[in-house]
Amino acid sequence: MHSDETPTETQRNPAPAPLQRGHLSRAARESQRKDQFIATVAHELRNMMAPLDSALELLEQGQRDPELVGRALPVARRQVRHLCHLVDDLLDIGRIVNDQLVLERTVLVLQQMVEETAAACGPMFQARHQQLTLRLDPTPAQVRGDAVRWAQIVTNLLHNASKFTPAGGFVEIVLKVDPDGRSAELRVADNGCGIAPSELESIFGIFRRTRTRPGLGIGLAVVRRLVELHGGTIHAESAGPNLGAAFVVRVPLLPEAPPVCPAAIQITRP
Repeated sequence: MHSDETPTETQRNPAPAPLQRGHLSRAARESQRKDQFIATVAHELRNMMAPLDSALELLEQGQRDPELVGRALPVARRQVRHLCHLVDDLLDIGRIVNDQLVLERTVLVLQQMVEETAAACGPMFQARHQQLTLRLDPTPAQVRGDAVRWAQIVTNLLHNASKFTPAGGFVEIVLKVDPDGRSAELRVADNGCGIAPSELESIFGIFRRTRTRPGLGIGLAVVRRLVELHGGTIHAESAGPNLGAAFVVRVPLLPEAPPVCPAAIQITRP
């Protein structure tokens, strides 16, 4: 039986169904994480600018005082490097979100990349009175990758390890080539503050903060994406808070490799 009644406005244009509570809460959590991220960026920038401002004041006061200049210049240089590092990571986060990261691939030997990057990071470990040790497999780990991005991977892992390791602590880089020569493992370990088991995966997330390792954490998000673009994987290991941590990168190697190095490389940097 058909009704002759004219449909009401509500019947013709029914109200949209309400969003699921789960969708709302997820969107709210994501918005909150972004707000916290922006606030943390502002806090980090302010922390970097304050020592730089103080160093510039010392330089202004000590134009004819070599002692004051000698104290101020290293502080200014260090803070400028930190600022550049942070800005680079922020730019890369934007590229990651928009899927715009592009690699310029050449044939590289990871041992050489690790040595050069560790040498560049040496002053950071010296300033924090930490020991950096390299243990590199004698079999060259040859990859097709972006030299600048590989340096960024190692640099970010070293910065992360140093940041969460106390003065007098140690950081170790171990590079191993698998017996079949198809892949290599790069491990950066420290004896610092460690990571809670529940945070071993979330520590790589963009706009996510962790309790055991506070701060921006964007360096690790950048590292994971760069490793994935090179066909590799990365994961974190830790026995828990205050028990140190390790970040383990595995990447495929090129089938062709240069001749085997005559001996293993071990470098200790103060």
